[in-house]
Amino acid sequence: MPYKNPEDKRRWERDHREQRNAQRKKRFAAPMKTILPKPAPDPVSDQQPNSGWKEIIGLAVGFGIVLLAALGGAATPGPDSLGPSSSPRR
Repeated sequence: MPYKNPEDKRRWERDHREQRNAQRKKRFAAPMKTILPKPAPDPVSDQQPNSGWKEIIGLAVGFGIVLLAALGGAATPGPDSLGPSSSPRR
């Protein structure tokens, strides 16, 4: 209701005040919906039971790497291992 004359607007609002107030009361008197948040999913129940095969494979690979390093001679060289022969020269 865009009125060009502010006095006309005030007159219309004054004449229709009861009607506008009745509409407001009706709107607020209506039962309001209660807005409840959605319950969060239970993280424990969503998880599938782990069989543990990934952990077993990881341990086996780790053990294999350590075993290969030990058998392959990955030890750090000491002061005695200067060359191919470890016997002293004369």
